[in-house]
Amino acid sequence: MRKTTVLFFVTCALAVQALPWLPLQAQTLDTLAELDAIFAPFHNQMPGVAVAVSIDGRVIYNRAYGLANLEYNVPNTPQTLFEAGSVSKQFVAAGILLLAKEGKLTLHDDVRTYVPELPDYGTPVTLDMLLSHTSGLKDWGALYSLTGWPRTTRVYTQELGWDIIFKQKSLNFPPGTLYSYSNSNYMMLVLVLERVSGLTLAQFTEKYFFEPLNMEHTLWRDNHLAVVPGRATAYRGQDGRFLLNMPFEDLHGPGGLLTTTSDLLRWNRLHESLEILGEEFATNRIIARKTTNGQDIGYAAGHTIGTLNGYREVAHSGSTGGYRAWLAWYPQKRLSVVLLSNYAEFAPVVCGRRIASLFLEEDASAKVPAAAESQQASVHQVAEVHAETPPELSDYTGTYYSTEVDTRYVVLVEEGTLKVGRKAGDEFELSHRTGDRFTSENNGEYTFERDRRGKVTGFKVSVMRAQDVPFYRLIH
Repeated sequence: MRKTTVLFFVTCALAVQALPWLPLQAQTLDTLAELDAIFAPFHNQMPGVAVAVSIDGRVIYNRAYGLANLEYNVPNTPQTLFEAGSVSKQFVAAGILLLAKEGKLTLHDDVRTYVPELPDYGTPVTLDMLLSHTSGLKDWGALYSLTGWPRTTRVYTQELGWDIIFKQKSLNFPPGTLYSYSNSNYMMLVLVLERVSGLTLAQFTEKYFFEPLNMEHTLWRDNHLAVVPGRATAYRGQDGRFLLNMPFEDLHGPGGLLTTTSDLLRWNRLHESLEILGEEFATNRIIARKTTNGQDIGYAAGHTIGTLNGYREVAHSGSTGGYRAWLAWYPQKRLSVVLLSNYAEFAPVVCGRRIASLFLEEDASAKVPAAAESQQASVHQVAEVHAETPPELSDYTGTYYSTEVDTRYVVLVEEGTLKVGRKAGDEFELSHRTGDRFTSENNGEYTFERDRRGKVTGFKVSVMRAQDVPFYRLIH
C-alpha cells in the first residue's frame, strides 16, 4: 500500500465510489459540485467516509468514498455500516425522555432511586444532570487509564464499566455546578433505562426507535466478537501506512451504535416530528442546560447546542477506535448533515461544518442568540509557578494502592528522578512542580499528602475527566 500524507484536518477530504443524488430545485448544481470537491482527495487505496445531506425533507447527497476494508479492497458505499461513537448518546437520551413522557420516571429523579449501587455523595445526582454531563461523575475510561490499561488496550465489558463507577467515593465537582463530559453519565442512563423498562438497550431502541423509523441497518455493538455484515473496518494512519484500529470493548450506550448515513437522516427527522416524544420532550431534547448558577453549558440531552453562520446548530460528534462521526441539524434551513468515517485522521466536525456552510449563507434575519461555548470545566488547574528546589525525593518512595481503581503503584528514585511503575514494562517519570505536587506528561497530576509529622501517606492523581483519585501508601 502506498504511503499517504495525512491532510484531513486541513482539507477535510477523500475520493470515490458514489451513488447519484436526488436533485433539489432550490439547490444549484454548483453547490453539489462543491460537495464533490471537498471529498476529491479521497482515493481507493485508503479508508474513507460516507456523507449524506438532506434539506427540506429531501436527500440531495448520499455518497461514499475510499475503502471499507483495505485487505479485501471492499469499497465504502452509502449502505456501509460505521460506528457512530458518541452520536450514540442521543439514542440513550431519547429513551430516557420517552420513559419520562410515559410517566415511568422524571428527569429530576435521583439516579440512586434506580441505581442504589452508586455511592451517596451527599447531594442528589439527577437524571437530567447525567443527560447534560453536569453530574460530576468521573469518566470510566479515564479511571481505567490509571490502571495502565486505557481504552483500546484491553477488552472492557458493560459490567466492568459499571463496577469502576460504583467504586468512586467522590465526584469531580458538586452535582450541577459545572460541565464536564463523562461517558459514565450515559453508562448510568443505560442502566436506568434497562431497569425501568425491563428491556435491554438493544431491545428498547429496536422497539421504540429503529422499527418505527425504518432504521433497518442500525444496531448496537454490544459484542465486539459478533460478525456484522456490511460493516467498515476502522483504521488509523502511522508512519505513512494504515493500521487496524477497531474497538474491542463491549460497552455500549455512550457509544457503540452501528449505523448508516441514511438511517441517521431518518433519525434526524425526529427534530421535525412529535410522533414519538411529543412536544414537551422533543423540545427538552434540544434545550441547552444550565449549571446551578445559571451558566449556559451549550449541551442538551445528547446534543451540543450552538450556532454556525448565525444559524442554530443541534449536533454531536463521535469517536471510537478509528471510527469518526458527525450528525447535525440546522432547524432554520431544515438541513441535516451526516458524516461517518472509518479513518481516525478524518476530522468530522471541521468537515461537517464546511459542508453545512455551503447551505448556510450569512443571513442577519436568521440569526439566533449564540449559545455559550461548551467547554469542559477545568476543575483541577495547576498554576504556573517558578522553579524551586524539590523536597527530598526519598520521602515519596513506597508502594501505593487505590481501592477506587484497584491498582498498585510503586514509586522509586532512579538517577535523581522520581519514577512510577504500575506493571511490567509500564514506568513513567514524575516532574516536580511545587511543594508536594508533581506531573507526568501523559499520566496526570500528582499531589502527595502528609500526616502531621510530615510523613507522606498517599497521593491523589488527576487526569482529564477524572479528578483526585486517591492512592494510599502501604505500610512497608
